[in-house]
Amino acid sequence: GRSDWSSDVCSSDLEIMRKAVGGALVTLGLLAFAGTSHAGPITFTFQNPDADLPTNIGDFTTGGTCNGTSISGSDICETGSGLDYSKSGLSLNVTAANTVEESALLMQDLAPRNSGLAVITEGDTSSDDQVQVATGESILFTFGQRVNLLGFDFNDGSDSDCSTAGSEGPCGLFDLFVDGAFEATYAAVDDWSFPTLISGTTFEVVHTSPENGGFAIGSVTAEVPEPGTLALLGLGLLGLGASYRRRS
Repeated sequence: GRSDWSSDVCSSDLEIMRKAVGGALVTLGLLAFAGTSHAGPITFTFQNPDADLPTNIGDFTTGGTCNGTSISGSDICETGSGLDYSKSGLSLNVTAANTVEESALLMQDLAPRNSGLAVITEGDTSSDDQVQVATGESILFTFGQRVNLLGFDFNDGSDSDCSTAGSEGPCGLFDLFVDGAFEATYAAVDDWSFPTLISGTTFEVVHTSPENGGFAIGSVTAEVPEPGTLALLGLGLLGLGASYRRRS
C-alpha cells in the first residue's frame, strides 16, 4: 500500500510543478513581448534634417507672430497646452515655462540646422530665428510612460552647435529636474549624453547661467526600460519551490 501512496504523491507533485512552470513561462513571455514594443533608443528631433512635427493640430500656429514677436514661415508656435509628439509608440508632450513672464514654446529654424525648441516670452527682443532658452526659462518634457533619459542635442542661438560660444554667448549651464525633484546641474553641450542612468516621466531643463547665454534643444533621446526577465524568472522559480514545499 505504501508504494501506491508514494506514487500518488510523486504524481501530484509533478503536476504542481508542471502547472507552476507553465504559468511562469507564459507570464515571462507576455512581459518580454510587452518589453520589446519600444526596443532601442527613440530620438525626437526638433530641427532639420528629419524634424518630427507635432501631432496636436490646433494647438500651434506656423509663421506669423509668436507671443508678439514675428517668426519665420516654417517656425511653429505653441498656442495651447504644449506640443505633442508620437514616435515608435512613445508619446511626448513638450511645454515652455518661465519664472517671470508668460511664455510660449517655439520650434524654430526648420529650414536650417542647429536650432530647435526655445522659449519665447511676451515682447521678446531676440531677432527672428535666434530665440533661446535663456536664464530662468525652462522646457518641460513629459513622456507617456516612464523612460530612461539618454541625452539632448543642445544648440547655440546663432544656428550653430554649442562647441564654441556664438555671438549670443555660450550655451552655459542647466538644472535638470526629474519628476519635480532636482537632479543635478550640467553643461549644455552638443550631442550630450547623461553620465548616469536617469529614469522618470517628466524632465524639466532650466537654463541657469550665464545671463548672456542660452540654448535651443535640437533633440531628446530616451528609451523605455524593458522588464528584468531574469529577475522575474528567479521569482517564478522561488514561487515554484514554495508551492512544492507546501505540497510536501
